[in-house]
Amino acid sequence: MSATGDILIDTSAWVETLRPEGDESVRGSVTRALNENRAAMAAPVWLELYGGVKGKKELERLTSLRRLCRWLEIDGECWEKAARTVRACRENGVAVPLGDVLVFSCARRHGVEILEKDKHFAMIAKVVV
Repeated sequence: MSATGDILIDTSAWVETLRPEGDESVRGSVTRALNENRAAMAAPVWLELYGGVKGKKELERLTSLRRLCRWLEIDGECWEKAARTVRACRENGVAVPLGDVLVFSCARRHGVEILEKDKHFAMIAKVVV
């Protein structure tokens, strides 16, 4: 559990939640985080979700969900953590998307958990102390 109790919901968890055939356990975890006012979002997640919006109705739904989340800034400390994380991944032969590195680093910077359904976060965690 994080110091703040917030949970940074990754794109992968949002996708599972928003898809009709998405993973029910992930959907339940996202719903709980929203209902308990613990949901957080960061720019890389917003950009990925926003880029996939199809039409006005989806945009309105996504914008409403964003308003329910605490916004976690990607500040200088996040970028420094991301730089060290990219280097640690590269040195250990771990290839992961930069967006996931930013989400991981943002969560570490702000001391929050990540709710995700993405193998890359476990890969990053293995090489970052």
